[in-house]
Amino acid sequence: MSRLEESAIQLAAALDALEAKLDERLAELGHQSDAVDAARRQARAAKAHAGDAADGLGEAISELRRILSEDEAGDAQE
Repeated sequence: MSRLEESAIQLAAALDALEAKLDERLAELGHQSDAVDAARRQARAAKAHAGDAADGLGEAISELRRILSEDEAGDAQE
């Protein structure tokens, strides 16, 4: 086998190895992208739940204030 043929075979092997590494890296990046997308979805859901909880807490505080005001008004009348 000539030196040129050996070099061509080595080049082909190196290109195959490079392609395999590239495929692995692309798959890894795809998984990372999926993880980032999932984290974003979870963050949006958490934000929505936190907003709902804040609304509920605000309503509860308002109700407690109303009850305390009625209590104080009742005590003042006595």
